[in-house]
Amino acid sequence: MAIAAIAVPHAEGLRATAPQAPTKHTFKEVHFGNIPVEITLYAARKEQAAEAAEAAFARVSELAAMMSDYAFDPPSPLNLVAAKAPEPVKVPTELMRALRRSVEMHAITDGAFDVTAKPFVQLWRTSRRIGALPPKGRLQNARRYTDVKALVLDADKSTATLQKLGMWLDLGGLAKGMIGDEVIRLLKQRGIKSCRYRAGGDMVFGDAPPGQVGWRVTVPDLWIAAGEREAKPLTFTAANSAASVSGDVYRFVEIDGVRYAHVVDPRSGLGVTDRRVSCVRGERGIDTDPLATAGLILDETSWQAALARVPGCRGDVAPVRR
Repeated sequence: MAIAAIAVPHAEGLRATAPQAPTKHTFKEVHFGNIPVEITLYAARKEQAAEAAEAAFARVSELAAMMSDYAFDPPSPLNLVAAKAPEPVKVPTELMRALRRSVEMHAITDGAFDVTAKPFVQLWRTSRRIGALPPKGRLQNARRYTDVKALVLDADKSTATLQKLGMWLDLGGLAKGMIGDEVIRLLKQRGIKSCRYRAGGDMVFGDAPPGQVGWRVTVPDLWIAAGEREAKPLTFTAANSAASVSGDVYRFVEIDGVRYAHVVDPRSGLGVTDRRVSCVRGERGIDTDPLATAGLILDETSWQAALARVPGCRGDVAPVRR
């Protein structure tokens, strides 16, 4: 009987040429004041993973500093726009993009997202701390300085202008999502395809983990009933997309027997009182972040109409169960 001979490469040659399978690596740092930021990625070498994560966190620091509404000495590029009002201020490309999308989101959400609402936000932070509603006079004064129409953006000159001295800007409802977009873009440029960014309730995803259809996400505080089936926490898989979750599960205050969330309705200047959790899934964090916040402010019909104005976005909202 003839036996076919098969050439077998030397074992050492196999070890030398076989590519290493990518393994999972997770890195965490605190940014945005006190918010944990987690970057998970798959890389063949631990050193490659660590270098990519270091570059990603450096990008987070750079953009967070650019969009900070807390930095005054020296002022962040965002705060410089307010400090120089009513003069035009040249702003970085990324900040211009964030401000332009903020103005668009104001229209998309019928005013539920307002980048100029910082006077209300500051008042509400004080109210949460002392446990008392803002005086009506101070609310009326804050309303004078909350006006998105007074924010003028000139893309050709790369300038932003606040036409009223005393106005301030707050990108807290959009920055974390947008920065996630930038982080995933950077990681992919460095050859890291399977990756995930998470900052608070904002997540942006690269390619799915090796051998999987997507990154598995469970939102434990958002229970959804499908048809006649019993309600369960929202669970989904995601890849090359974004998702944002917002709610008053943990950050709230009770004043005169009424529970108010940390999220401020820029139309009233007060924290929202409907106890809800929202989740938005879409193509970009710069969209899902503000739309998730709007899900706590708008009634569900208006919110779904806002989501329909942004291609690729869908959302779920439900009452808080605890």
